[in-house]
Amino acid sequence: MTTQMIDPPRKQERRLSKSLLLWGAFCLMLAFYSLLVWDAGYKLQPQNYDPEHAQLYDKIEAAGNQGVPYAQIADEALEAYPLWNNLTAMVTGTYFGFGSNGNTDPVRYYNSMEPVEKSALSLHMILGGAVLILGMFQFTPSFRKKHRKAHRAIGGAYILATFAMCFAAIYHMVHTGIENTYQGFAFHVQLWFLALSTIIAQVLAIVFIKKRNFALHLGLQVYTFAAFLNAPIQRYDWAVLGSFYPHLTQGEVNNLVNILTFWQCLLIGYVLFAWNRSSAPVRSKPVEIAPQPMGLKIFLGLATVAAVLTVLASYVSGTGLSGWSVAQGVAPASTLAAEAALYAGKPMQTAVFGILSAAAIGSGMWLMMRDDTSRLARNIFYVSAILGGLQQILWGLQLGDPVMAVTSGGGFYIVSGLSLTGFAVLALFFQSRGRENLWHEIMVFAVNFAFAPALIVWGHGLWYLLDVIPTFYLERGHGYVLGAGAAILTPTFNGFIGMMTSRETQSRALW
Repeated sequence: MTTQMIDPPRKQERRLSKSLLLWGAFCLMLAFYSLLVWDAGYKLQPQNYDPEHAQLYDKIEAAGNQGVPYAQIADEALEAYPLWNNLTAMVTGTYFGFGSNGNTDPVRYYNSMEPVEKSALSLHMILGGAVLILGMFQFTPSFRKKHRKAHRAIGGAYILATFAMCFAAIYHMVHTGIENTYQGFAFHVQLWFLALSTIIAQVLAIVFIKKRNFALHLGLQVYTFAAFLNAPIQRYDWAVLGSFYPHLTQGEVNNLVNILTFWQCLLIGYVLFAWNRSSAPVRSKPVEIAPQPMGLKIFLGLATVAAVLTVLASYVSGTGLSGWSVAQGVAPASTLAAEAALYAGKPMQTAVFGILSAAAIGSGMWLMMRDDTSRLARNIFYVSAILGGLQQILWGLQLGDPVMAVTSGGGFYIVSGLSLTGFAVLALFFQSRGRENLWHEIMVFAVNFAFAPALIVWGHGLWYLLDVIPTFYLERGHGYVLGAGAAILTPTFNGFIGMMTSRETQSRALW
């Protein structure tokens, strides 16, 4: 018979209250956004159409380009623009909030749409606010456990709203096209990915609840919620980063936001899943670890070899991304030149980074595939991952602001470096606490982020082979944004999916 240590009741209550406090604060942010999106949806409805707004858009955009203080145009801006646009301009200034290469173009387009298209987009917005409110209840552990009938009823409404919201979004995207989508091709692709992946996740969540697989049901429902978080997180990112970069346009800052947003949302979703999971009791029987299929081992082995060769070719004997012909065919020359300048005159530093990246990939995959108890492999991974991550952060800071010449600026290196370093340190922490199941779960994230320097090359290669990005958007860095975004999203997505069936998840009796 095994005994399990539990925290004293007082300590558990304190931890729970802190979690609820953080969750409550986050829910207030979502509720505030829901009010803003309902206001935008109401303003968009066909019966609220005012042809005189077209002239106001031109006037306010011109004032924004001149940096006119918000107070001088507040009355006209509140009449023509949704409330959230006005709040953004109040925080960031009118150049960022209303100026060219920002949100005035889509607002102007929305005003010109046919009534049925306005109604579809308005429905999407109103349901978007609703699913965020419903999700607040669905993913609160105490509510989910104590009020099961209400949980099921709200879940039914959540599912119906999800499908209606996604299909309204698809209707809008089909009729809008790339040219009328905010920031064009890159954001259009991301919207399609969000819509389709959310529908698939929702269908699978229904399938798994029918099969009584509560872990996969919860994980997939959390994914749909994380997908919905993209809208509010994007707006909050605009406000925060716009206050940091008031001299940049919203479009320039959005190149960085495109890389950040889904990464942030999936990490929030991971924390939300882990919180709900921690409220479930530990199973009495130990977790049985199933051997990896041979086909998976072969695939992962080939991917490891390819990634090691890619990073060595990029940094030991090359000049990073700019040395690859596929990148030259997708990313603007100014972007590649800015990136190459990071390594100019620093061959030793660059080569060391390549070796560190190769060591992190090799040792990490050895731990995941062959021997996760190897102390040598663990130490090699911690050292190489942390040092390599810190080097990426340094390069990201040197690359600087997300201006059009360098598209997303240092966003890729900073996010990749923070993720690799952060997950490696977190894995080391769980190892020191003897939490091997959590160590293994976090290592999936960490090892995946070790692949990021190779993934950005592969991402450019993918878009080069697809050859679908219009020249107009290639010249504006959309290929680089999509390649860098994929290099950040893929490790986060893999870690999130792995969490649903991890050893830690299997050790809990989820219902």
